[in-house]
Amino acid sequence: MSLSPHLFLRRLLRIQNHTYATPVHVRSTIESPHIPLFRNRLAKAFTLIELMAATTVLSVILLMMVGMQDQMSKAWSNANRRTDATREARAACLLMAQDLSTFVMRGRAFGQYDSFPTNLTTAPVPFYYFNGSNGIAPGGATGCAQFFGLIPQASKSNNTADIALVGYYIASTNQMNVNGFTTTSWNLFRYYIPPSNAASGIATWLSSPNGTAAALFTNIPANSEILARNACNLQIKVYGSTTALVTNGLNFSNVVSTSSKDFYRGNKMGIELSFYPEDSAQKITNSAWMNAPNIQKYARSFEFKIDCPKN
Repeated sequence: MSLSPHLFLRRLLRIQNHTYATPVHVRSTIESPHIPLFRNRLAKAFTLIELMAATTVLSVILLMMVGMQDQMSKAWSNANRRTDATREARAACLLMAQDLSTFVMRGRAFGQYDSFPTNLTTAPVPFYYFNGSNGIAPGGATGCAQFFGLIPQASKSNNTADIALVGYYIASTNQMNVNGFTTTSWNLFRYYIPPSNAASGIATWLSSPNGTAAALFTNIPANSEILARNACNLQIKVYGSTTALVTNGLNFSNVVSTSSKDFYRGNKMGIELSFYPEDSAQKITNSAWMNAPNIQKYARSFEFKIDCPKN
């Protein structure tokens, strides 16, 4: 039976629609109302590259914050160490000024300005001054002053003596830091022998007209303690009425002449003392500790003047 062209096309279209038609359950699933929402969620999610970039940026920010915190912690610690060093230096300068403003001197010749009972002794009361590479203090710093003298002080025991021995100098000390390494630093030492122990030594020295400084200021390391750490550039200038310095060695007067015009009661002593902060002291080698450029760049200096007692 032949079909007309029109009928043949209709059957052909019906076969095609039946062959490629989507099943009902599949069509219902695809046309579900939840599918557009799921598609929107997929469109708003982060990609792996975006997550990696965000993680990298966050890591960089955290590292910067940790670095800033570490720098702030170091700055705070250095500031505290500088404050402690300044406080220690000020206390050392105050004690030094108190000692040196009362140290005992006595001229070799007696005149109208110096009248002492002759039954004491004819030997003068000395003080020791030295500024150079040697001195009676063992291991003293090169180019720094050493000063030893007698100061009036009441005894704390039953001993009736009232004269103590005192001295100042800079020397090196080996010490172990927190990391277990041994470092060498220069510190300000105070030599001190109380009146109860100094009386016999002073009497022995005064009984000998040719006594030496080492015979009077004995056992310096054993009788010294660190007064301030990381010290440098200790300079002591004793000026007479003619602005002349006392000479190195054992001295008996702060003037250089015995004429009456030189017996001036307002003579001055100038003291200069410098200290390195702890962070700077750890970087400076032992050989460069007293170098002027390092002192000017890193150290903090203290200067003060005191009135010398009458000669």
